Amino acid sequence: MRKDTFNYKITKDLVTVGKYDMPKIESFNLDNLNCKYILALPFNHALTDPDPSSKICHFYLDDYQFERVWREPDLYIPLLKNFNAVIGADFSMYENLALPQQLYNNWRSKVLMAYWQSQCIKVIPNIQWSNSKSFDYAFDGYSPGGLVAVSSVGCRDKHAKDLFIQGYTKMTELLQPEKVILIGKVPQELQNDEKILNIPSFMEQRRQKWAEEEAGLKQNQKLI
Repeated sequence: MRKDTFNYKITKDLVTVGKYDMPKIESFNLDNLNCKYILALPFNHALTDPDPSSKICHFYLDDYQFERVWREPDLYIPLLKNFNAVIGADFSMYENLALPQQLYNNWRSKVLMAYWQSQCIKVIPNIQWSNSKSFDYAFDGYSPGGLVAVSSVGCRDKHAKDLFIQGYTKMTELLQPEKVILIGKVPQELQNDEKILNIPSFMEQRRQKWAEEEAGLKQNQKLI
């Protein structure tokens, strides 16, 4: 049997909107979050987590770590349904990628989000962009309002931070979200934005845990 290389099965029935026929993604109602704490787990740890129903799964990872979800979309539906919610896929839109590559990655992130919603997975829309040129298509397909998610992971210099802030400002202007989950560090310019629900990145959480363990070890050594 011929393999569905282009994922026609999951794209043929999707409702599309906008200049580039981006898949339509429904907004996420805040009431659908029923976990006590907002804990986010990267997809590469999803298979081994003992309590996925208490967490949100996200894809703010190197693309190779979740490319399999695009290659075999139906295989991972049961796994993703176990989570309290899933932040949409995040295929890279690096500024130095050619426009067709950026468009393709933005499109397939939205394809997976729309398909997951059709499979009754609670999807928090992931909003992604590169530079101002991407604003022509990056925000198409999303229903306004509700809860959305973004990530500042990778904003390691002033240029990247400026692009993030520009895109964030445009996103809030066009989509008018009620709240925004931001995974990673909150830029100083957005510190007073009351819409932001900040979750440290997985590595930031690990570094904090290591620092606490090291501090505890030093304290114990003093007591001996």
